[in-house]
Amino acid sequence: MAVVEPKSLYAVNINEPQAAYFTVDVAMAGYLDTETVNGGRMSPCAANDFATKPTTLAQSLLVSRGQLRFKMMMENLQLRTNVQLVNMVTTYAADAGDNPITDINFGLVFPDRNLVADTGTSGISDSTAINTRALFIKDRILDALNSTRTEKMTVFDPVVGNSSIADLEVTAGPVLLVSKGEILEGITVAEVTGFALNTSGQLPTDSALSYDADDTV
Repeated sequence: MAVVEPKSLYAVNINEPQAAYFTVDVAMAGYLDTETVNGGRMSPCAANDFATKPTTLAQSLLVSRGQLRFKMMMENLQLRTNVQLVNMVTTYAADAGDNPITDINFGLVFPDRNLVADTGTSGISDSTAINTRALFIKDRILDALNSTRTEKMTVFDPVVGNSSIADLEVTAGPVLLVSKGEILEGITVAEVTGFALNTSGQLPTDSALSYDADDTV
C-alpha cells in the first residue's frame, strides 16, 4: 500500500502545520494576597464559581483581579497565533470566595508550533535570553503577573445582597513587589515533545480498523 499526499492541486502537506502542546504550572502560594492592587493572584474563577461567594467587596475585588490577570495572560499567549486551553486544574484551600488560589495547572495547544517564538530577549526578566518555546510562554505569563492594568469589570458586591453586581474599575498590579525573578520561580512550562499531528510514518494501517456492513452491535 502507498500513501499519496494531495500537494499538487491544494498544496496540502499532512506533516504541517505541526501542533505543539505545553504543560503549565503556576505555584502562587508565595504571591501576594493582600487587599490591594497586588493581591488576587491569577485565576479564571469568578465569584459565582465558589460554593460560598466572597463576603466583602474587598475580597470580591481580589477575585476580579485574578480574572483580569488571567485575561492578560491569554491575550499575551495569542499575540502570534491561536491557542487552545485544556486540562485545567485550580487549587484552593477551600471552595469559598475568600480563599486565595494557591496553584493552577493547565495545558496549551498551539495549532502551529512554528508560530511560537523560540528566540529573542525578555524585556521583563532582566534581558534574559529566550532560546526555547517554553521560555517564551513563561515570559508571556510573567508579563501578565508583573504588569499593571485597569479595566471596568462586573464585580460581585456582597454589601447589597447575594445577587448584586457592580460595574467598577479594577486595577491589577504585580503579584510581587520584591523581585520579578521570584514571580518567575513560580512558573513552570514544559513542552510535551511526543505531541504532534499524524505524519506519514504515524498513519494507521489498513488493518487498524476493520468494518463489515454485516457487523452487528
